[in-house]
Amino acid sequence: MEKLRLSYSKITTWQTCHKKYYWTYIEKLTPKVKAQPLQIGDVVHKLHHLWVIGKLTPEIIIDLPKVVTKLYPENTEFESSEVAMWAGILMKGYLDKYSEDDPLEFISSEVHIEVELEHVVLVMKVDALARPKDQRLWRVEHKTTKRMDSFYLAGLKGGLQAALYDFGIEQMFHEKSSGTIYNLLVKTKVPDYHRAYAMASRTAIDRALATVEGVYQEIQQGDYFPSSWCFSYNSECGYKKLCDFDSLQVREAFYTERKEANDEWMEKLNSE
Repeated sequence: MEKLRLSYSKITTWQTCHKKYYWTYIEKLTPKVKAQPLQIGDVVHKLHHLWVIGKLTPEIIIDLPKVVTKLYPENTEFESSEVAMWAGILMKGYLDKYSEDDPLEFISSEVHIEVELEHVVLVMKVDALARPKDQRLWRVEHKTTKRMDSFYLAGLKGGLQAALYDFGIEQMFHEKSSGTIYNLLVKTKVPDYHRAYAMASRTAIDRALATVEGVYQEIQQGDYFPSSWCFSYNSECGYKKLCDFDSLQVREAFYTERKEANDEWMEKLNSE
């Protein structure tokens, strides 16, 4: 019997709402509209990857509105232009600050990791791996945000995702993970750039693996009941329409088939 494949996103979706997990990973549906901040972050991730592998060219930046339109065909022309503008601004500022004298040596980007456990396969995608001057191994995660205050920084101290990724890196590379370096690209009128460090924790890794086992056992029971988390940060859950009334018309109007990644553009550039 094939083992259940679990990612951090799957685990946290299950913990948030079992019904949302059902719509997302059993029915394989996703809302057609992706929030603009998520689009900007996604494009910045892709641009940073191209920079790390030496394939970020001025032509790509110039053609970014076309790229965004291809990635998000549901956008209007204005929406794609706005996403492209902000992604380009954030990436240009980042390169102006770090491209000439970066203390980090990026050794890989967009790394796919799979770790087989007793009951599940842990699946992870690491934004990047890097070594500072002391040559210790760190995971790098890119974050685009509108603000950077003490509350926001407190959320970057590790947690379940960092612990799972620290474990996955150690299993794949047979080297101790030092922790996570968060590349913070702050989307303000004058963009700002910072790095925050979160050390790896052995205790957190043990707790994370126990969480994985607990979520696996719960999923096996197949109880896909809805939670009360229909609104978060004044935003409606993308699947609330389905929970309110599941019909073919609702599915066709607001949802599309969920894909693990929309990376045709990236795959083409990587193969060239």
